[in-house]
Amino acid sequence: MRYPSKCLAVVVLSFLGACGSGSHDISIGSSLDEASSENGGDGSSVTVDLGDSSGDNSIDTPGGKVWTVSEIEGAARSGGSGGAAKCGGENGFKRCLCPEDVPATVRYRPALLECNGNAAAILDGNYGEVFSVVVRDSQNRDRWPASGFNGCSASLANSDSPPNSCSAFKVQEKFRTGSGAVVHCFGASGYSSLFSDVTRLTVKLADSPSSSDDPLERFCISSPTRALN
Repeated sequence: MRYPSKCLAVVVLSFLGACGSGSHDISIGSSLDEASSENGGDGSSVTVDLGDSSGDNSIDTPGGKVWTVSEIEGAARSGGSGGAAKCGGENGFKRCLCPEDVPATVRYRPALLECNGNAAAILDGNYGEVFSVVVRDSQNRDRWPASGFNGCSASLANSDSPPNSCSAFKVQEKFRTGSGAVVHCFGASGYSSLFSDVTRLTVKLADSPSSSDDPLERFCISSPTRALN
Protein backbone atom coordinates (compact mmCIF):
# COMPACT_ATOMS: atom_id res chain seq x y z
CA MET A 1 0.00 0.00 0.00
CA ARG A 2 1.54 3.31 -1.02
CA TYR A 3 0.76 6.69 0.51
CA PRO A 4 1.55 9.51 -1.97
CA SER A 5 2.80 12.68 -0.30
CA LYS A 6 -0.22 14.76 -1.36
CA CYS A 7 -2.60 12.13 -0.01
CA LEU A 8 -0.74 12.03 3.28
CA ALA A 9 -1.33 15.71 3.87
CA VAL A 10 -5.03 15.37 3.16
CA VAL A 11 -5.40 12.35 5.44
CA VAL A 12 -3.61 13.95 8.39
CA LEU A 13 -5.32 17.33 8.03
CA SER A 14 -8.70 15.60 7.84
CA PHE A 15 -7.84 13.58 10.94
CA LEU A 16 -6.79 16.67 12.87
CA GLY A 17 -9.94 18.49 11.86
CA ALA A 18 -12.13 15.65 13.02
CA CYS A 19 -10.34 15.33 16.36
CA GLY A 20 -10.12 19.03 17.04
CA SER A 21 -13.85 19.43 17.56
CA GLY A 22 -14.24 16.58 20.04
CA SER A 23 -13.53 16.31 23.74
CA HIS A 24 -13.52 13.64 26.42
CA ASP A 25 -14.80 14.00 29.96
CA ILE A 26 -12.11 12.53 32.17
CA SER A 27 -12.68 11.36 35.72
CA ILE A 28 -10.38 9.56 38.09
CA GLY A 29 -10.82 5.80 38.05
CA SER A 30 -9.68 3.20 40.53
CA SER A 31 -6.29 1.53 40.16
CA LEU A 32 -6.50 -1.96 38.73
CA ASP A 33 -4.39 -5.01 39.38
CA GLU A 34 -1.81 -5.23 36.61
CA ALA A 35 -2.23 -8.89 35.83
CA SER A 36 -5.98 -9.34 36.20
CA SER A 37 -6.95 -6.21 34.24
CA GLU A 38 -5.12 -7.22 31.09
CA ASN A 39 -7.73 -9.45 29.54
CA GLY A 40 -8.76 -10.10 25.98
CA GLY A 41 -6.77 -9.82 22.78
CA ASP A 42 -5.73 -6.79 20.81
CA GLY A 43 -8.63 -6.57 18.37
CA SER A 44 -8.80 -7.50 14.73
CA SER A 45 -5.67 -8.48 12.85
CA VAL A 46 -5.01 -7.79 9.19
CA THR A 47 -1.97 -7.88 6.94
CA VAL A 48 -0.88 -4.73 5.15
CA ASP A 49 1.44 -4.81 2.14
CA LEU A 50 3.37 -1.56 2.35
CA GLY A 51 5.49 -2.04 -0.74
CA ASP A 52 8.86 -0.35 -1.16
CA SER A 53 8.15 3.30 -0.44
CA SER A 54 10.83 5.81 -1.38
CA GLY A 55 11.46 9.11 0.34
CA ASP A 56 10.46 10.38 3.79
CA ASN A 57 6.68 10.56 4.03
CA SER A 58 6.61 11.67 7.68
CA ILE A 59 4.51 14.70 8.49
CA ASP A 60 4.98 17.36 11.17
CA THR A 61 1.71 18.57 12.70
CA PRO A 62 0.95 21.15 15.41
CA GLY A 63 0.61 18.27 17.86
CA GLY A 64 3.93 16.75 16.86
CA LYS A 65 5.45 14.45 14.29
CA VAL A 66 3.38 11.71 12.66
CA TRP A 67 5.48 8.74 11.56
CA THR A 68 4.81 6.22 8.78
CA VAL A 69 5.57 2.51 8.86
CA SER A 70 7.89 2.80 5.85
CA GLU A 71 9.90 5.50 7.63
CA ILE A 72 10.23 3.44 10.81
CA GLU A 73 11.23 0.29 9.00
CA GLY A 74 13.70 2.17 6.79
CA ALA A 75 15.53 3.73 9.74
CA ALA A 76 18.54 2.22 11.50
CA ARG A 77 17.54 0.12 14.49
CA SER A 78 18.40 1.26 17.99
CA GLY A 79 17.71 -0.13 21.42
CA GLY A 80 19.13 -1.44 24.64
CA SER A 81 20.24 -4.86 25.79
CA GLY A 82 17.52 -5.61 28.30
CA GLY A 83 18.41 -6.54 31.85
CA ALA A 84 16.75 -5.94 35.18
CA ALA A 85 13.69 -3.72 35.54
CA LYS A 86 15.05 -0.74 37.50
CA CYS A 87 12.73 2.16 36.61
CA GLY A 88 9.24 3.10 37.75
CA GLY A 89 7.86 1.36 40.79
CA GLU A 90 6.04 4.37 42.19
CA ASN A 91 3.09 3.68 44.50
CA GLY A 92 4.24 0.10 44.97
CA PHE A 93 3.74 -0.94 41.33
CA LYS A 94 6.20 -3.30 39.71
CA ARG A 95 9.23 -1.75 38.07
CA CYS A 96 9.73 -1.57 34.31
CA LEU A 97 12.76 -1.78 32.05
CA CYS A 98 14.36 1.66 31.77
CA PRO A 99 13.86 3.33 28.35
CA GLU A 100 17.56 3.09 27.47
CA ASP A 101 17.49 -0.66 28.17
CA VAL A 102 14.40 -1.51 26.09
CA PRO A 103 15.45 -3.82 23.22
CA ALA A 104 15.19 -2.72 19.59
CA THR A 105 12.37 -5.23 19.02
CA VAL A 106 10.06 -3.00 21.09
CA ARG A 107 9.28 0.39 19.55
CA TYR A 108 6.76 3.10 20.41
CA ARG A 109 5.58 6.09 18.38
CA PRO A 110 3.25 8.82 19.68
CA ALA A 111 1.52 9.08 16.29
CA LEU A 112 1.48 6.72 13.32
CA LEU A 113 -0.26 7.57 10.06
CA GLU A 114 -1.43 4.00 9.48
CA CYS A 115 -3.07 4.06 12.93
CA ASN A 116 -5.11 7.14 11.97
CA GLY A 117 -2.58 9.34 13.76
CA ASN A 118 -2.87 7.48 17.07
CA ALA A 119 -0.02 6.13 19.17
CA ALA A 120 1.37 2.70 18.34
CA ALA A 121 3.64 -0.05 19.57
CA ILE A 122 5.68 -1.82 16.91
CA LEU A 123 6.83 -5.26 18.04
CA ASP A 124 8.89 -7.92 16.29
CA GLY A 125 11.45 -10.61 17.02
CA ASN A 126 10.69 -12.29 20.35
CA TYR A 127 7.69 -9.97 20.76
CA GLY A 128 6.13 -10.56 17.35
CA GLU A 129 3.52 -13.00 18.64
CA VAL A 130 2.57 -11.62 22.06
CA PHE A 131 -0.96 -12.03 23.41
CA SER A 132 -1.58 -8.34 24.07
CA VAL A 133 0.01 -4.96 24.75
CA VAL A 134 -1.37 -1.92 26.58
CA VAL A 135 -0.06 1.41 27.78
CA ARG A 136 -0.38 2.27 31.46
CA ASP A 137 -0.24 5.54 33.37
CA SER A 138 1.46 6.47 36.64
CA GLN A 139 -1.51 5.02 38.54
CA ASN A 140 -1.09 1.71 36.71
CA ARG A 141 -4.39 2.08 34.84
CA ASP A 142 -4.96 0.49 31.47
CA ARG A 143 -8.63 1.55 31.38
CA TRP A 144 -8.89 5.23 30.54
CA PRO A 145 -10.85 7.40 30.60
CA ALA A 146 -12.84 5.92 33.47
CA SER A 147 -15.94 7.68 32.20
CA GLY A 148 -15.89 5.51 29.07
CA PHE A 149 -14.43 5.79 25.57
CA ASN A 150 -15.74 5.30 22.04
CA GLY A 151 -19.33 5.56 23.26
CA CYS A 152 -18.89 3.00 26.06
CA SER A 153 -20.67 3.73 29.31
CA ALA A 154 -18.67 4.00 32.52
CA SER A 155 -20.26 0.78 33.77
CA LEU A 156 -19.19 -1.14 30.67
CA ALA A 157 -15.72 0.43 30.62
CA ASN A 158 -15.15 -0.70 34.23
CA SER A 159 -16.81 -4.11 33.99
CA ASP A 160 -14.98 -7.41 34.46
CA SER A 161 -14.13 -7.90 30.78
CA PRO A 162 -14.79 -4.74 28.78
CA PRO A 163 -13.95 -4.66 25.07
CA ASN A 164 -10.68 -2.99 24.08
CA SER A 165 -12.67 -0.27 22.35
CA CYS A 166 -13.74 1.09 25.76
CA SER A 167 -10.21 2.26 26.63
CA ALA A 168 -7.83 4.59 24.79
CA PHE A 169 -4.96 2.71 26.44
CA LYS A 170 -5.78 -0.58 24.73
CA VAL A 171 -5.17 -1.72 21.18
CA GLN A 172 -8.01 -0.94 18.79
CA GLU A 173 -6.52 -2.79 15.81
CA LYS A 174 -3.27 -4.40 14.73
CA PHE A 175 -1.62 -5.37 11.48
CA ARG A 176 1.53 -7.03 10.25
CA THR A 177 3.97 -5.10 8.08
CA GLY A 178 5.85 -6.37 5.06
CA SER A 179 8.93 -7.02 7.24
CA GLY A 180 6.93 -9.14 9.68
CA ALA A 181 6.64 -6.63 12.54
CA VAL A 182 3.25 -6.27 14.20
CA VAL A 183 1.84 -2.76 14.64
CA HIS A 184 -0.52 -2.31 17.61
CA CYS A 185 -2.67 0.83 17.28
CA PHE A 186 -3.91 2.45 20.50
CA GLY A 187 -7.05 4.53 20.85
CA ALA A 188 -5.57 8.04 21.01
CA SER A 189 -2.53 10.07 20.03
CA GLY A 190 0.48 10.22 22.31
CA TYR A 191 0.16 14.00 22.05
CA SER A 192 -3.41 13.98 23.42
CA SER A 193 -4.48 14.84 26.95
CA LEU A 194 -5.69 11.25 27.35
CA PHE A 195 -2.06 10.05 27.04
CA SER A 196 -0.48 12.81 29.11
CA ASP A 197 0.24 10.51 32.08
CA VAL A 198 1.27 7.38 30.15
CA THR A 199 4.53 5.97 31.52
CA ARG A 200 4.95 2.42 30.21
CA LEU A 201 4.08 -0.35 27.78
CA THR A 202 2.97 -3.63 29.36
CA VAL A 203 3.24 -6.71 27.17
CA LYS A 204 1.43 -9.94 28.03
CA LEU A 205 3.48 -12.68 26.43
CA ALA A 206 0.77 -15.34 26.75
CA ASP A 207 -2.64 -15.79 28.34
CA SER A 208 -3.20 -18.34 31.08
CA PRO A 209 -6.98 -18.54 31.68
CA SER A 210 -6.56 -20.68 34.78
CA SER A 211 -3.90 -18.43 36.34
CA SER A 212 -3.75 -14.86 37.60
CA ASP A 213 0.00 -14.79 37.07
CA ASP A 214 0.31 -14.27 33.32
CA PRO A 215 3.84 -13.67 31.96
CA LEU A 216 4.26 -9.90 31.61
CA GLU A 217 7.09 -7.64 30.53
CA ARG A 218 7.05 -3.94 31.32
CA PHE A 219 8.85 -1.25 29.31
CA CYS A 220 9.16 2.32 30.56
CA ILE A 221 8.86 5.19 28.09
CA SER A 222 10.47 8.55 28.78
CA SER A 223 7.41 10.46 27.57
CA PRO A 224 4.19 9.63 25.69
CA THR A 225 5.17 12.32 23.17
CA ARG A 226 8.63 10.89 22.41
CA ALA A 227 9.57 7.95 20.22
CA LEU A 228 11.11 4.88 21.82
CA ASN A 229 13.68 3.04 19.68
